[in-house]
Amino acid sequence: MTRSDPVRAGRKAPTRAALLAATRDLMRDGREVTVTAAAEAAGISKATAYRYYSDPQALVIEAMHDARVKPIEEILGDAEDPRERVQLVRRFLFALARDQEPQFRKFLASTQEFWLANGDGAGVVLRGRRRLPMYRAALAPVADRLGRDALDRLVAMLAATSGMESFLPLKDICGLDDATADATAEALTDAILDRFL
Repeated sequence: MTRSDPVRAGRKAPTRAALLAATRDLMRDGREVTVTAAAEAAGISKATAYRYYSDPQALVIEAMHDARVKPIEEILGDAEDPRERVQLVRRFLFALARDQEPQFRKFLASTQEFWLANGDGAGVVLRGRRRLPMYRAALAPVADRLGRDALDRLVAMLAATSGMESFLPLKDICGLDDATADATAEALTDAILDRFL
């Protein structure tokens, strides 16, 4: 399994956050949002900004989405059981996808268009990757027992089966209503957890 470089990812997070905050400021002030304007407002070079977002619509959608993401401490509350903590994260991600479905569909389309226009998108992080640290935090009580390799695999499996990428097929392909889609995702998450816990 290829691991992302946590040091490099740690350096990118503040840059992405600054771009998204600057975009929200532009929107709040009623100014036109362009990638260049967001870069200038964030004090980031235009070239760097375009490595994150080439499409202003994707930038706006991501900025709006980012503002709705709760801190992990709020999502987890006082839950101590790892299984419950993981399900709390999954429920939050599904609720986010359900509540912002039209915006998520637009954002997903714009990231796919960027990928198609730029070959395989090598070296470009198209998404915020928020769910990876969320699941790591949820699994913190058992991280040492699992070990790094198992934890990495478990986090990847959970990330791949939650959020809009699993929510949309459950609706579009399986034809499930929101409640049944949620119950199906919960059962899938439990099955993954059973393998590791």
